[in-house]
Amino acid sequence: MAERSNKVTGKRQAVKADPVKRVQTRRRTSVRRLELINAAARLFASRSYYGVTVDDIGDALGLSGPALYRHFPSKEALLVAVFDQVIEQQRERLDQVLAESPDPRAALEAMIRVHVDFAVEQRENMAVWRQEFHHLPEADSSRLRRAQRLYVEEWVHVVHELRPDLNDAGVRALVHGALSLLQSSSDFQSGLADEGIKNLLMSMAVAAVFQGSIEPLDFPALAKLNRAKVRTA
Repeated sequence: MAERSNKVTGKRQAVKADPVKRVQTRRRTSVRRLELINAAARLFASRSYYGVTVDDIGDALGLSGPALYRHFPSKEALLVAVFDQVIEQQRERLDQVLAESPDPRAALEAMIRVHVDFAVEQRENMAVWRQEFHHLPEADSSRLRRAQRLYVEEWVHVVHELRPDLNDAGVRALVHGALSLLQSSSDFQSGLADEGIKNLLMSMAVAAVFQGSIEPLDFPALAKLNRAKVRTA
């Protein structure tokens, strides 16, 4: 709480802060933090964690080092914030579609869509997760790994419902493979428009979930089945 001097008594009096200004200040701070996280993610993805300085991140937004330190105490803290944003946003989207889906099939369709949407929209953040995770402090690394495992568990639960023919190990391998497909757009520049790469990756993930098998592969039969589907589409 701020103070001001009483001209008559000379004593300091408490002055209540304007609640509207407090809200506006918090909102500006939140926006600035998000801008810093996104700028850091872009630079980390293109130049690596060690190839970027705090001044580089500040320069990207026209900020000095001291101004940046008002929001994050270090470059390492910014890296942690990039990872926190990835897992928090993924979890929020997943929770929403699970709450709105009437059955496992509808849930899977929605989960595939939101995951590929996120992976394409957040290419830089996903690339940083893949490339720079080993730079995290041990405590943050363990915390984020646990959050990641909980996210994957939701997928495992839904796919178990749809593929009762697979054992637990098979379902888990299938889920990890499907997720790797969906977020592979952060690994390369395909040359496709975003909508095209999304459709391609979603179709591959759906095929993996429903056609993936731990049995010996009958390649001619599988290829024939897919050609038939294309002809009747």
